[in-house]
Amino acid sequence: MTMLRVMTYNILEGANDRLDVVASVVRAADPDVLGVTEANGFEDPKRLKEVEKAFGMKGVVGHAKSGFHVAIFTKPAWTVEASGSEFYPFFHAALWAKLRFDKDRHFTAVVAHLNPFSPDERLAEVRALCRHAAPKERAVLMGDFNCMAPGDEIDQSVLELPRNILARFIKEAGDPVEFDRREIALAEWAGFVDVYRKMVPKKPGWTLMTTRFGAALRSRMRIDYMLATPGMSKRATSSEVIETNESRRASDHYPLMATFDMRGMGTGKSEKWIPLEK
Repeated sequence: MTMLRVMTYNILEGANDRLDVVASVVRAADPDVLGVTEANGFEDPKRLKEVEKAFGMKGVVGHAKSGFHVAIFTKPAWTVEASGSEFYPFFHAALWAKLRFDKDRHFTAVVAHLNPFSPDERLAEVRALCRHAAPKERAVLMGDFNCMAPGDEIDQSVLELPRNILARFIKEAGDPVEFDRREIALAEWAGFVDVYRKMVPKKPGWTLMTTRFGAALRSRMRIDYMLATPGMSKRATSSEVIETNESRRASDHYPLMATFDMRGMGTGKSEKWIPLEK
């Protein structure tokens, strides 16, 4: 294996009645590592096995009190050496997994579903996740972050949202309103690189809403992200929002993929790992 394909996907409330469609999207995209948000119901071992069979991957689940769990799935060639939920009290959940292909090719995958209601709470959640941006750490942080990034244009469809919903993204009310972009700005300041924006600087990269499930709001936003530490981001060769006939009807979010070149990776020594203090 020389290329590593990592995908993040909000599958909408566990894809209870759409697993076949979601699975067809996953299999067509063919990721090596998949971070899932809204993995509702995956705490049930029977359901998890059903999803693993549908995806052709093995999964670990990060539990959320809200029921909106997160999960990391890997192809059989990858070993999950360790995994665990973040200790910070996330509104939903965040999960890390230390993954290894061989002695040199290994990294930490982190999937998170940030607070959908409060910019201040999202910012606190990002602060907790910034530990994975430690120097020399080889990590990919992905998921549904429910926020806008610095420099991204705001589509007119977002401005047309009802104000009670729009308030979730606002830093300062006014005319015009100021959108809160501190979450991604903080992650980048800590050392993470926005892989999609690095690889695709000019396209909007909307991940929400898909044409089927966006009928009620019809808002177009980029709120799903793939962030990487500098060493990993240098290996990125491509990134794309996967918009197909199947992905349009599988969920309200489009999946986001990034590909990394693993040739020449590592020294054979274990990567530095910094556990979070309880």
